[in-house]
Amino acid sequence: MSRRVVFLIALISLAVLGTAASPWTLPGGGLSAELREHVRDRYGLDLEVRGRSTFAVLPIPRVKFENVTLQAPGDALRAEGGTLRGELRLLPLLFGRIELSDFDLTQTRITASIEKLRAIDWAGLFRDRAAEPHARRLIVSKSALRWTDLKNADLDRIDAVIRWTDPSEPLMVVGSALWRDELVTLERASVFPDLLASNKISPFSLSLSSRSARLAAEGEAQLGDTPRLTGESSIEATSVRDFTRWSGVELPFGPLLHSVSISGDFSMDRRRLSWPAVAFTLGADKLEGTLGVRFDTERPVVTGTLAADSLNLSDLFAPFAQAQTSNGSWSEEAIDLTRTTGADLDLRLSAATANLGRLSLDDMAASVLVQPGRIEASIGRAAFYDGTLKGRLSLAAQNGLVDFRSQGTFSGVKIAPFLAAMGEPRWITGRAQGQFSFEGLGRNPADVIRQAEGRSSIELKDGELVGITLQDALRRVEQKPLLASLNWKGGRTPFDRAEAQIAVKNGIGEIVEGQLQGPAVQAVLRGQILLIERELRVTANVSQASAPASQSPALVFDVTGDWDNVAVAPQVRSLIERSGAAKPLFPPQRVPANEQRPQATAQ
Repeated sequence: MSRRVVFLIALISLAVLGTAASPWTLPGGGLSAELREHVRDRYGLDLEVRGRSTFAVLPIPRVKFENVTLQAPGDALRAEGGTLRGELRLLPLLFGRIELSDFDLTQTRITASIEKLRAIDWAGLFRDRAAEPHARRLIVSKSALRWTDLKNADLDRIDAVIRWTDPSEPLMVVGSALWRDELVTLERASVFPDLLASNKISPFSLSLSSRSARLAAEGEAQLGDTPRLTGESSIEATSVRDFTRWSGVELPFGPLLHSVSISGDFSMDRRRLSWPAVAFTLGADKLEGTLGVRFDTERPVVTGTLAADSLNLSDLFAPFAQAQTSNGSWSEEAIDLTRTTGADLDLRLSAATANLGRLSLDDMAASVLVQPGRIEASIGRAAFYDGTLKGRLSLAAQNGLVDFRSQGTFSGVKIAPFLAAMGEPRWITGRAQGQFSFEGLGRNPADVIRQAEGRSSIELKDGELVGITLQDALRRVEQKPLLASLNWKGGRTPFDRAEAQIAVKNGIGEIVEGQLQGPAVQAVLRGQILLIERELRVTANVSQASAPASQSPALVFDVTGDWDNVAVAPQVRSLIERSGAAKPLFPPQRVPANEQRPQATAQ
């Protein structure tokens, strides 16, 4: 064969190959009509092509359709405006039939309805088509999803691959999308559609992650009249606060929590998700018990019983610390329970050691109840600084106001370590018992304090006043009254019993009864505690233990100042009046402001 003939054959072959490899633009009727029929018969979808259709043979037979619309029956799912590419099966093509082995849908807008998708008989759909050849892979890229009946669930920049090569193999999905402007990655999802279609149990796996949270689960799935998932799961959130802020998912106390993880065997159906034996991690604390979420109520309800060796609940009490501003005054910022009470919660907690802000509790049993606009927390029992404590606290929003209520009892509490834990000096010792009740209504902490009402009582036994020796001061005041003001600090004053009862009304606490009884001294307290100003205005009348009640006090102390800077000092006037030499300088009665004060007094 001559070179000229060989060269001519080569040119013809190249031309044929080039023609086969190059896409051919086809008229709008034939190829798209064949594909439309194939998609409807095989997948139950309606296909409409408004743009250009192209076809190429090499390297593999493939088609491309522009500006397409795919629609499921009943408008459950609709994808429009994108480009559909597909690879064709060679054998059916040789017989003049169009069958796609791969789909590629690009830059399409997907609209879906969750209620209509639920209404589809998925088991029957898979069962009817399980024996027929189907596409091995569907790729969706650079697309967006909009839900008609789901709030805050839209997805952008979807890139996903759905692969199902054979009925004996699992259907697998991987991909990513932007949800609320943050990337969410579907690392793996797999299930056996043929088993589900036969109402059999199918293995499944799921792994989903974002910047602030991760979900992983694997186990068994079953459809039918009662769809059900069982298996092992793990949920991690590096910051619940950030997750709720980003996702909009409302969780009880969500804005107050940092890292949380939940792991263990689980069971899920249409009504409930439950972990019968769960490992729950809150920050650095590890809890164990049971946990569940109910879906058959108006709002999801989280229920559980958890126990821990140590438990730090300081984050939950952070709003109480924020009730004060940096300068010590009560905050005027409105109290908002909306996000904190975003989902219902009914939780039982127990811990060998628990921290609530600065307070430390041992052997604690507590419960927390969260309902719309309402929080209730109670301590059924707790060891509290060698004593016991019980209490209850509630916050309820009503008509733009917050109703705050608290009450409790305590017994056998060592008062000195309690004061130290609160950051106060140990100025008194002894064991305390008593009770308290407090309530207030307002838009902000300052309003609640202004409207505060309540009553409290405390009794201390076998204690000491630290930093003052009243018995020595009484001896000095009898001998040299004026020097007593200089020599009262230091030492300790033991007492057998000290008690006080305080009635609160309109933010002012009135000491209705206050007294101290010791081996050598006795004292009576009178005055006010100004809650809104955070100030004390109290006087202590001190006498010998044997002095009759009708006798004037030997010493009078003023206890004044703000709560963080209390000043205790003897009344100088009372000391001067006890001095025989200085007493004539003071009139027996205070002169009214509208009368002239005498220039001198003599005897």
